[in-house]
Amino acid sequence: MSNGSSTHSKLIFEPASSESKENMRPNANTANSMNPSSARFCAGCGSSIVDRFLLFAVDSYWHTGCLKCACCDAQLEDIGPSCFSKRGMILCKTDYLKLFGNSGACAACCQQIPANELVMRAQSKAYHVKCFICSTCHIPLNPGDRYTMVNGSPVCESDHSKLYKSTNMANMSKGVRAGNKVVC
Repeated sequence: MSNGSSTHSKLIFEPASSESKENMRPNANTANSMNPSSARFCAGCGSSIVDRFLLFAVDSYWHTGCLKCACCDAQLEDIGPSCFSKRGMILCKTDYLKLFGNSGACAACCQQIPANELVMRAQSKAYHVKCFICSTCHIPLNPGDRYTMVNGSPVCESDHSKLYKSTNMANMSKGVRAGNKVVC
């Protein structure tokens, strides 16, 4: 893990031995490739893991009680199915967002976008969901809607077709066709 990069890890609950695999509570993230003959050592305390369950996160094995947020000291297994790591720290989502979660400004309204807010992205720009609208007719553009970026702003498919047709008609009446090539 490099100092500047950020990693989002999914916590994987595994049985620590083959006997406990049958008694394990159901979990969609459980890995089935556990080799009971290989010893597992906790990345947190360095001790051998002989507990009923262990966690696999950030490319290491952990006792369930050893994988904690570096800021709030909460046990990450109790918080949710994921954790974040950056600059050598393992963090819960809340603390990760507090420390590193500045999303920047909305390309439409120039207001700050909170790190935990959903955004719409087009090219390299980020928008509040409510600000991602067609610049011609001002209808909201939702995920899956077709649009085109015209002069750096989103334009819905319907308005783009109208713009394209009117631009072509105007250019034809001036003796210009698409591509701004003069017609003799």
